[in-house]
Amino acid sequence: MSNTAITLVRELFECALLRPELDEARLAQLVHPEYRQQADGRSLDYADFVKHLRHLKQACGRVVLEILSWAEQGERVFTRHLVAADKWDGGQVRMLVIAEFRVRDGRVVACDELTHMLAGTGEDRDLGSRH
Repeated sequence: MSNTAITLVRELFECALLRPELDEARLAQLVHPEYRQQADGRSLDYADFVKHLRHLKQACGRVVLEILSWAEQGERVFTRHLVAADKWDGGQVRMLVIAEFRVRDGRVVACDELTHMLAGTGEDRDLGSRH
């Protein structure tokens, strides 16, 4: 595969969401140390993002991601994707996510996303940014 921005974002999805264990060494190769994320009005830096992913791994078991649409323009990738997760407590969550990723120096440097919960409980509404 060529090293395009969408390839990098897909690798990030695989590393961060789809694998049962968080590979922090691989994550550091994919995400820039200056990473910034805006998720539903909450700001996360790289350390917060890692905490967020650790929290997701503790809260959720199986995670499925379906990219509904994407567009790549240079170092920017826009996605509209569905995330469904089975929580360890037996609950289920389903989110629609619209995101813009920015890539620099071969790593994701920023993400600006909006999430809309399609299924789950009120306490899971912030699952896209909780850490």
